[in-house]
Amino acid sequence: MDNGRIPGTLRAKLLPAVLAAWLAYLVLDFLTHGVFLAAWWRAAEPYLLPPCDMLRLIPVGYAAFAIYCGALVWLLARLYGERLSASSGLRFGVVAGLVSGVASALGTYSVFRMPPTALLIWPASMVVESAVAGLVATWVIVARRPWRRAVLILCAAIVLFVVGVVTQNLLFPTPADHVFS
Repeated sequence: MDNGRIPGTLRAKLLPAVLAAWLAYLVLDFLTHGVFLAAWWRAAEPYLLPPCDMLRLIPVGYAAFAIYCGALVWLLARLYGERLSASSGLRFGVVAGLVSGVASALGTYSVFRMPPTALLIWPASMVVESAVAGLVATWVIVARRPWRRAVLILCAAIVLFVVGVVTQNLLFPTPADHVFS
């Protein structure tokens, strides 16, 4: 790195890396919370907004994930520069996810009604999502053709989303009293 700046060779790769990290984060968040933890979310329902309001506000959450992934990728490029590797991306993602997840869960817990189990579930899911985002971003950045890898991540995200929807509906169907029209 030159004077603490991101080298020009990396700068051109940041956008596909951010997009790929964001897609990975989104699909993992859906699989974690929408599929595998759906029963936990139903049990935590008294603490949450009504389902219609949550559905309407999903874009706000997606924007938050995009901001997080953008900062994560920028920090990776800024801190590691040309020395960026899969292991450094994974490690940095874990640390960033742990710090951000614990801090946000504790801050939220201090002012909002929420189940104590969220103090474990939220940071744990953020660590996994952030670790994968860091790994994916690094995988894209170190590539000769970063957009090709970003498209591969998009394809994988679509497949995982479809698998998640099928799994959600076959293995973990929404109880009839939770379906709204």
